[in-house]
Parts: sequence; C-alpha cells; structure tokens
Amino acid sequence: MNVLKKLNDPNLTAKFQQYCGVSSKNVENCDECQKHAQERDTWDLKTGDRCADCKVTAPRSNTRHALLFYLFSYASSLGNEVFYLLFYPYCVWNMDSVLIRRTALVWSLCMYVGQAGKDLLWWPRPASPPVIRLETEFLQESSMPSTHAASATAIPFMLAYYLYDRYQISPYLLLPAAVVWCSLVCLSRLYLGVHTILDLLCGILISILVMAVTSPFWEDFDWYQQTHPFAPFVVLTTAIAMCTVLYPKSKDGSCSHGDAVQIVAVLTGVSIGSWLNFHFQFTSTNDHSGPYDVIIPSVRDLAMQILRFFVGVVIIGLLKVTLKEITVRLFSKLFGLKVPNQEHPSVKLAYKFAVYGVIGFSVVFLVPFIHCMFGLERESYFKEVV
Repeated sequence: MNVLKKLNDPNLTAKFQQYCGVSSKNVENCDECQKHAQERDTWDLKTGDRCADCKVTAPRSNTRHALLFYLFSYASSLGNEVFYLLFYPYCVWNMDSVLIRRTALVWSLCMYVGQAGKDLLWWPRPASPPVIRLETEFLQESSMPSTHAASATAIPFMLAYYLYDRYQISPYLLLPAAVVWCSLVCLSRLYLGVHTILDLLCGILISILVMAVTSPFWEDFDWYQQTHPFAPFVVLTTAIAMCTVLYPKSKDGSCSHGDAVQIVAVLTGVSIGSWLNFHFQFTSTNDHSGPYDVIIPSVRDLAMQILRFFVGVVIIGLLKVTLKEITVRLFSKLFGLKVPNQEHPSVKLAYKFAVYGVIGFSVVFLVPFIHCMFGLERESYFKEVV
C-alpha cells in the first residue's frame, strides 16, 4: 500500500517536470488570470478561467528544454482524437486493413475499460501545486487510469505483433519502436502535469491484461464480424449495451462517457462496413498467405497514398460536420428540448454514437468505394479479409 501511495505522489510528477526544466515562469497568463490563480493558491487554470490572451508556452531557459516541450507535446497528441481520426484511416486506405482492423479492435477495448474506469473511480488529477499543469484540455476527466498510457501500449505493440506476423520484418526493429512510442507518450503525461506514475502504470496494465485475455479470439472475431449473417445485429446490440446499461454512471461534467461512446461507435461502423464489403462481394479472401515482403513505395505510390488520404479526409470531415449539425438537432427534438443542445447528456451520447458510427462505416466502405470511382483504389484492400 505504501508503494502505491508513493507512486501516486504528485511530488514525483513535479520532480520530473523540474528535471525537464518546467517551472512556474513557463506558465504565462494575463494579470487578471494570475490574480485569480493566486486566490485559488494553484497553478491550475482551467480553460474556462482563462481569458483569450492566456497561453502556455515552451520553457525558455535553454534550447534543450524547448525541444523537450515540443517533443512531449507531440508525443501526447498520439493519444488524442485527431491522431486516431488521421492515423487509422490512412493505414486502412494505404497499408493493411487487416492489421489496422485488429489493432483498432484491441485498442477500443483497452480505451473502453480505461474510460469506464475513470468514471467508476473518479480519481482527481495530481495536485497543483506542486504539479504545474501545461495542459488543461482534459481536466474535466478523472485521472485514473491514464487512457493515453493504455492507448500507447495497445497501438504500438499490437502493430508490432501483426507486422511481425504478417510481414517479413525483424522483431529487433519493431519492439524498440513500440517501446519508444509507449515511453514517450507516458512521459509526456508526466511532463504536462496531468498524471501520476500510478495512473500511467494502471493504464499500461489495463492494455496488457486486455491483450492477454482477448488474444485467442482476435482472428476468429474478425472473421465472424465480416462473414456471419447475424454479425451486424450482434455487434450493434452489444455496442448499444456497452454505451448505456453496461457503462458505469458518469459524474456531471465528465467527458469520459462521451469518449467511450465515440470509440465503440467507430468500431461498430467499421464492423458493419466490413460486413457489407464481404456480403456485397467487394472483398474476398487472398489465396496467398503471409508473411509478405515489405515493399518500399515508389514516388507514384506515395502520390497515390497522398491523394487517397486527401480525398478520404475531405469526405470524413464533411460527414462529421454535416452529420453533427443534423443529429444534434434531431436528437434534441426527440428528447423534447426547445432548442438544440449538444451538451445535453442524452443528446450528446446519441449524436456521438450516430456520427462516429458513420465515420467508422465510411472509412472501410464509403471512402474505398469513392476511391474506386476516381481510379485511386488500392487493389490489395479488397483481398484483406483475413
């Protein structure tokens, strides 16, 4: 128990920040906001407490510290929504949809457990002071466990596993890359002052346990969700249950439930889209089994990848903006609200499930179909069932 208390000590986070050159002088706010912070005796200024001129800047003591700021800020972004919405589609359209589909499945389970754990435990962020918070975006979330750490364990190690399983590539290259990815993301959460060491270790442990428990079923489930006649009904019913009755009660102001709904909805859309691809006979099994050779893309291949990605991102972006507007109005009306309100708890969960479900569906079904219309398709995509 003493060990756990020590690992949860915010002073350890503060010491890491100090070692990296973070100090209170790096937090720049206007006089009014600084006065507000002093009255609260904390460096923690939530977004709502800041005026438009307030910002957090990189440490300026020397170049080394500035580089750390940008390195850890980038590393932290690998656990954010924008990264997921760019990384997964790019890999599906340009690399290997089997590898990405299975990686995303395990990632979604790890993230769901992590987000549910946040709402179940409602563990406060490390105290500030002594911690200096350089990130305020997720302060409305609980601290335990770190879903950044869970994601940074699931994604790189699942990618490494399937890259080794499906391609002729050395594990001595894959494993160090996965360790570096995971380490940088975890350290970034300490640097930015939003987690303790215990938060990070629990996030890592969640992913390890989920991967260990589910590993015997990955391939069977991937085959089932694409080929079984009742798979869409089973997947959709399970997803709705996970987002409602199976999810722990959320605390007012928490965004963890909404994040969990987004993640489950995307995977539901991917599952249904993959099922339609198979049953419309757009996809078929590949007679040649791996491991496959790693082919370095030519200039033409790179240009095609950029075009596919650009077309796909435009489509996904337009769908997200348009559907959000429509579904917020629709569900606000269905729930008896006089004016549209996307922050209403029921509306928020409903529109997120609808919008992100369509996004997942579009990534694997709609966008590849449009790629074909413009002659941009990746032919091997339609043979990536198993």
